[in-house]
Amino acid sequence: MKNIILTTAFLCITFLVSAQKDNLVTAFEKSYTNEYNLEYNKAVNDLESVYKKYTSNYELNLRLGWLHYLSGNLKESEKYYTKAMDLKPLALEAIYGKILPMLGQEKYNLVLEAAKKALSIAPNDSKAEYYIGLVHYYKKEYLKAEKFLEKAINKYPFDLDLNLMLGWTKFAMGKKNEAKVLFQVAQRNSPNNAAVKSAIELINK
Repeated sequence: MKNIILTTAFLCITFLVSAQKDNLVTAFEKSYTNEYNLEYNKAVNDLESVYKKYTSNYELNLRLGWLHYLSGNLKESEKYYTKAMDLKPLALEAIYGKILPMLGQEKYNLVLEAAKKALSIAPNDSKAEYYIGLVHYYKKEYLKAEKFLEKAINKYPFDLDLNLMLGWTKFAMGKKNEAKVLFQVAQRNSPNNAAVKSAIELINK
C-alpha cells in the first residue's frame, strides 16, 4: 500500500512538472509566431503571461529582453537582459543582448564595460571588439576605434558591419582610399544594402 501511495505521488509530481513545461513551451511557441508576424507586443505578452511562475528562467528573460528591444522598449529590454546576465554571468549572448538597448540609449560607457566583460570571458572575441570599436567611433576616438575594428576584421574580413564601421572610421580619419576599399568589400557582401549604397555614394563624390 505504501509503495502504491509513493508511486501515485511520484506520478502526480511528474504530471505537474510536465504540465508546467508544456505551459512554458506553449508560451514560447506563441511568441515565436507573433514575432514572425511582427506582432512584437503580442509576443511579449505571450511570455509575460507566464513570467511570474518562471522569473528565474534564463531563456525566458533572454527572450523578453530581445522582444522588448524589437518593440522599442529599451529600458524594459535592458532590465530583462540584466536578469539573464545575473542568472548566467558567463553567457555571452546575454551580454551582447544587453548591449543593444544600451546602445539605443547611448549608454556608451556601459556598453564598453559590457564588451570588455565579454572579452574577459572570451579573449579576442570579434563581436566584443566590434562593439568597443563602435563606441569609440561614436565618441570620436578614432584611433582607438581603428585598433579594435582592425583586430576584429582580421578574423572576419568579409563581415558587412565590420567593413562598414572600419570604413567610416578610416573616412573620419581622412584615410579616404582605405575607406573606399572597405566600402567596396561591404558592397560585394550586400550590393543592395541602403547603408552600403550611402557609403559608396559618399566615397565616390
